Amino acid sequence: MVNTLKNEIKRSFYSKSFLISIIISGALVLWYSFERLSYCIEFNNTFPHDKTPGDFFEISYTNWIGSHNMILQQNIFYLIIPFLATLPFAGSFFADIHHGYIKGICTRTKKSHYLLSKYISVFLSGGTAVVIPMLLSLLISSAFLPAMIPESSYAYTNIFSSNKWADLLFAHPLLYIFLYTAVVFVFSGLTACMSLAITYFSYKSFLALIFPFFVYIFVSLFVELVNLESFSVRNLLTTTDEHGTTLSVIIMAVLFFVFSFFPYYFMGVKKDVL
Repeated sequence: MVNTLKNEIKRSFYSKSFLISIIISGALVLWYSFERLSYCIEFNNTFPHDKTPGDFFEISYTNWIGSHNMILQQNIFYLIIPFLATLPFAGSFFADIHHGYIKGICTRTKKSHYLLSKYISVFLSGGTAVVIPMLLSLLISSAFLPAMIPESSYAYTNIFSSNKWADLLFAHPLLYIFLYTAVVFVFSGLTACMSLAITYFSYKSFLALIFPFFVYIFVSLFVELVNLESFSVRNLLTTTDEHGTTLSVIIMAVLFFVFSFFPYYFMGVKKDVL
């Protein structure tokens, strides 16, 4: 099991697709940083001259790509999270089946060990591919903007008392950021794993790549239409959204795990689909 897991993780992180995902998201981060930080630096350099009494310094904690979704690049980032997560390794299960790789690996280890290793590697690579650009954005913002405690009275902080974990932002902003980053990591990894079970029913590799995106968007839209915005995955991942609680995050994470793992694992173990 350990050797199989190490091999699958190595395959996932050393794949060209993982690098492509990082390049795409990295380019988006650089685009965002150039436009947003240029404004923030100019704003801070003229502070407090020509500023109203309600203005405050633009700081790093509220100007990284995951800090809100007011700006075009931030909206694009949250929209393409499923794509960034699935691109690195989600299609590898389809390739392993149809290229005969799985037959060779299952002669040296149990099928259950391979299935578990594949799930873990897809989860880790998917979460990492999305979180790396977020942390890169935070580092870039921290290099050019002051790391001050956010001002709750500043309107453009865009975090209100009704938002999830808002009190944490104004007391321990770095912990707040890492908490949200962890939530994004979990849902990105679980979303990528949605590609595994659908592989059993597909003869086209692209379906395994687009299905997680469909789940991400469809589930979010459906719960929003039935007035259950607190369970919208898009809302849960966005810091500035007023919907969602710790409980709704846990419930949706459990549901994503159940639907991404159990059909994939038990069909793979019990049926001759591999």
